[in-house]
Amino acid sequence: MDLDRIGATGGESAAGVAFDGAALTWDEEPRRVRLARAVSIALAREVPMTPRMAALEYGCGTGLVTQALAPRLGRITAVDSSAGMLAVLERKVVEWGMKNVRPLLLDLSAESPPPGRYDLIFSSMTLHHIRDVRSLLGLFYGLLRPGGYLAVADLDKEDGTFHGGREVEHHGFERGEFLKILSASGFTDGRALTAHLLRREAPGGGVREYPVFIAVGRRGG
Repeated sequence: MDLDRIGATGGESAAGVAFDGAALTWDEEPRRVRLARAVSIALAREVPMTPRMAALEYGCGTGLVTQALAPRLGRITAVDSSAGMLAVLERKVVEWGMKNVRPLLLDLSAESPPPGRYDLIFSSMTLHHIRDVRSLLGLFYGLLRPGGYLAVADLDKEDGTFHGGREVEHHGFERGEFLKILSASGFTDGRALTAHLLRREAPGGGVREYPVFIAVGRRGG
């Protein structure tokens, strides 16, 4: 099963089940590890992180990004709708001693968000699987404390070849349009920049690059 993304479904339960089968070997794909590293570096550069901050990762998958950011943050609630992905993360929490990470099985398309408020919400390569992105960003806004940050990494708009013709909700996002949705959801200081270039074999031979951007916004005080 070749499910090319970092993070996990963060969306409908059926998709979460689909990723269960890929969980055990997910981290063995080098390009996923490289992407997670690049996204983590971009997040740490664009968002001022401190050990007092409470964070939520949406679509955490096996926790590659959470694992990288855990030393910088006070606590992370790592949410995913794939039990298989979370099982891998739970083992990492024990093996790596990540006492500030709490994996949580949750489908935000059908269930209520966890209680509490956050200083940072981040998500990597998940939103192109979500049908109603506007509603989700509005939910994130409500979960943030005043002054809190939202950081989303995802694909630039592409022609559908990234997923090899499989159906997804969005074939990436146009950055300017995504920033408009952030602004309409109440976020300020919106900006988007390239975090990584994913390289894959193209149909017919050769290698094709798919830019991954990171968009950052902030909830007003």
